[in-house]
Amino acid sequence: MRRIAQSAERQKATRLGRWVGLVLCLALALCAFTNSSKAKENSYFQTVTVEPGVRTESINCIGCSVIVKGDLDGEIVTIGGNVTIFGKVRKDIVAVGGNIRLKTGAQANADVVAIGGMVGNEGAVIAPHGMFISLPWMHLPGQLSVGWRGILVLLCFHAISIFLPILILRPKRIQNVVVASRRWLATGMVGIAAIVAISFVLDLLDEELHAGDTVELIVTALFFAVLMVGVAGVTFAIGDRFFPGRIIGAFLTGGLLLVALELIPYLGFVVMVLGSCWAAGSALWSGMGFRGPQPPVRQKLPTSLKLTS
Repeated sequence: MRRIAQSAERQKATRLGRWVGLVLCLALALCAFTNSSKAKENSYFQTVTVEPGVRTESINCIGCSVIVKGDLDGEIVTIGGNVTIFGKVRKDIVAVGGNIRLKTGAQANADVVAIGGMVGNEGAVIAPHGMFISLPWMHLPGQLSVGWRGILVLLCFHAISIFLPILILRPKRIQNVVVASRRWLATGMVGIAAIVAISFVLDLLDEELHAGDTVELIVTALFFAVLMVGVAGVTFAIGDRFFPGRIIGAFLTGGLLLVALELIPYLGFVVMVLGSCWAAGSALWSGMGFRGPQPPVRQKLPTSLKLTS
């Protein structure tokens, strides 16, 4: 009985340690974003309102919306929220996973870009040198507005992330990624390190080495290849909980469950961040599926045996 009680306490301590490690990882990622941001004002999950008057700082808004009633001499970047302009914004306006609404009498003097949303113009004055771009087909998991385009994009992304690695690699390789994904805390840490390293490399190529767009595109494509292999493994790992041993049922269940979670406002963004770290780390931990039991190699029969048979 004592051994059973001790083993139960050890399991509780292990689970507690894993959750503490996960919380610390999220806190470090949040602090890294805050410290690296050049904006003077960062807001999280709380609407920012610029009252009448002149303000000079830029605004980063994570999981929230921005309303401008005055004169803002700075940039606006929202992730998962909307931007509504009644006054004037002198620099770029970017809404990732949200809509931009330019009300009557509003003025924007630079680029206006909505990624995963639409730009609505009610007679606003747009400067000639600025761009006016809407990309409703690009859906950010966790964004407030959900449309059929976003659902279709997420379904297509997960379908490609599942079937393309299976076609290029053998299913046994994906199974190695599944085995690696079971160490979710270790693979999550590896994934966080990989994402930070990729961001650093891209920034180094752009700012210091002044590499061309082709080099940056190659690096980004390599990272997405790693991510897609990891997504295939993580999807099967989730679906296998419901349909153990059934490949098609596991992949369909895991993919649909991930899409459903990513469509939930706010929570979907957390699922995307944690899932990306978990997937990238699982792919790297397994050596893109080449670390683990190798698929059996079919031996060719001698010619004499073929003729005899």
